[in-house]
Amino acid sequence: MVKRLWVIFIAVILMFSFSGCSSSDKTDAVSKLSFKAASGYDYLKTLDGTQVTISGYMATSSPVDGSFMFLMNLPYQNCPFCIPNTSQLSNTMEVYAKNNDPFEYTNQAIAVVGTLKVAESEDKPFTDMYGYEFNYKIVDATYSIIQADELSKEMALWQKIAETDVVNDIYRMYDYLNFVCCWNTYFVNSAIDENGKVIPGFYLYAADAKRNIKTDGAQYNYGYKDGYFDGIVQKIESVDPEAFSDLVANVRGAEALAQRALSELENGNYTYELKYLEQFKTEDYVYTLNAGEELASQMQTLYYAFSNWLGSWEM
Repeated sequence: MVKRLWVIFIAVILMFSFSGCSSSDKTDAVSKLSFKAASGYDYLKTLDGTQVTISGYMATSSPVDGSFMFLMNLPYQNCPFCIPNTSQLSNTMEVYAKNNDPFEYTNQAIAVVGTLKVAESEDKPFTDMYGYEFNYKIVDATYSIIQADELSKEMALWQKIAETDVVNDIYRMYDYLNFVCCWNTYFVNSAIDENGKVIPGFYLYAADAKRNIKTDGAQYNYGYKDGYFDGIVQKIESVDPEAFSDLVANVRGAEALAQRALSELENGNYTYELKYLEQFKTEDYVYTLNAGEELASQMQTLYYAFSNWLGSWEM
């Protein structure tokens, strides 16, 4: 199994936590927080330690003991989303119950009220019991169910797109896009064989990348196939082609970039160098893509646009 090592240095819909604050200038006023606004760390710091409210949906994968929930603005979403190939939460925030009073699961839209806690710095995110990283959380929280007649027309449309599960498709699309743009940063970890001997890990060779893309049953063998991106677009447009035209444009941008990145791989536009890898305690060849920085930058821009679109849907 390839373990993916990649960090996207962009501001996306991330989870942010807190360093304790009891400053006397904090007020008891409740601030309305949105998923889109939560992408700005500097803005979040201004609300550190204050009461906030936000509306969303509880994921079914929230801990069964109800000690906290994964809150998302997307209905019917089972699992937390992460930035592709990282453990950093995206479009998901963690909400912790007040006085350890467990949350009872509901599939209805909810309004959460609690205290915002923001990380001391973006470089020191919190990590939960599952290994997810996030730079903020809501604690001492309670929730109430939002009645159906309180939902806007836009949210009704949003729930229709959610029913298609296309957002999960797009996250999978970005997993593929990141691989074809940054395959040289992926690695197989070291392992111990049945005799107790350490088998050193290695960064992927070009042949490994091609095998992962074009071998039936391999991890990324879906994105390059004819009709893959068309199928995603058709699913989006079946709901409302006009309302979701920005999302269609984002998918088409991803398609063009994937085709270019795959062409770079197939045409051998890379170099390699023998290096000592401290991570694996061995010498091995490491590949560099000629257009690697450009490909990664374009992918980051596309993903940021998608995550910004995703966070813009608020109740």
